[in-house]
Amino acid sequence: MPPVNSRDLRGARLQALRRIEGLTQTDLAATLGVTQAFVSHVEKGVKALPWDVATTATDVYGLPMEFFLAPPSLTDQGFATFRKSSRATVHDENRVVALFGEAARLFQRASEGSGYQTVNLDDAREADVEVTAQNVRALLGIDEISPIRNATRAVERLGVGVIHDLASLPEDRRDHAGLSRPNPFVDRPLVATLGVLPPAVARMTVLHELAHIIYDRDRTSAIRGTRALEEKRAFRFASAMLLPAGVVRKRVTESLTLHGYLPIKADYGISVGAIVVRAAELGVISPERKRTLMIQISSNGWRRAEPVPVANEQAILLPQATARAIGTDARLVAQTVGVRYTDVARWTGLPLNPPGGRGLADVIDLRSRRQVS
Repeated sequence: MPPVNSRDLRGARLQALRRIEGLTQTDLAATLGVTQAFVSHVEKGVKALPWDVATTATDVYGLPMEFFLAPPSLTDQGFATFRKSSRATVHDENRVVALFGEAARLFQRASEGSGYQTVNLDDAREADVEVTAQNVRALLGIDEISPIRNATRAVERLGVGVIHDLASLPEDRRDHAGLSRPNPFVDRPLVATLGVLPPAVARMTVLHELAHIIYDRDRTSAIRGTRALEEKRAFRFASAMLLPAGVVRKRVTESLTLHGYLPIKADYGISVGAIVVRAAELGVISPERKRTLMIQISSNGWRRAEPVPVANEQAILLPQATARAIGTDARLVAQTVGVRYTDVARWTGLPLNPPGGRGLADVIDLRSRRQVS
């Protein structure tokens, strides 16, 4: 049954739908049986979104009608911070930002409803990222040299939501690695990886985006390019979290062979390439040695497939918080939050039609200061 007034439907949500589906206004108009000009007017609020047009959209794209009732959210504010290559397209960027907005709204609702803690890392932040990393490790109860066994769980224990594989992009267009949206008004932030990343890269990416949440919440402009100081700072923070300076100075030398880096990767879950960069930044190896090692990495084909496997990590905070706050049926969750059905199922792992009597796992206890396992 339609709402009392069809003008309650937010026409601006057509733009989010287009971006999620990767459509132009002309593409969407053809599917909905309207004109491109009509879609443009509805998105701008010049015309109301008719109930029958919205119904067609829900049927075609697998949406609950609540998708068009979702109000503007604070999670949509702030500048998106990408870990991406220079080849990343605006088309794909718009898509992943739109999907991130949906996911962030879901996490905000789930985190609040489950009573999970908010994020406040202001006291940990220092100008020196090495110190900040040590402060955050201390908050997690991890000493100055121990490995972070599960970076995803560490970030979740701080109260930050994590989604792995937010958006599956074709491999030939997979130029984004991670995304966050730092915002001074959001105390339940989300970070996401994009596509299926090698586990060592995913660990680095999650912590890279955590750095943006710590340092870049008050930005008034977007970060431009991977060489921006903010991006370098985020990489340095993630590297310091995964591989403390004391460990590098103890285990890396100028003469260490490329294969000698593999035991460090095995112990700390960080790629050989990142270890080499870290050692050079700390002055443990010379720029010339770094260059030689990076050439060897490329010639051995390690840029695409390094030896020594790193365990995959699974996010558990969003699924558990969603189940506790809203329910265990992805269809119900989608209708409650106004998110596409398949996205909720994919991000939470909840079934669209769950069997009866399924119990809930406890939301992970962040107050524990046990070392990440």
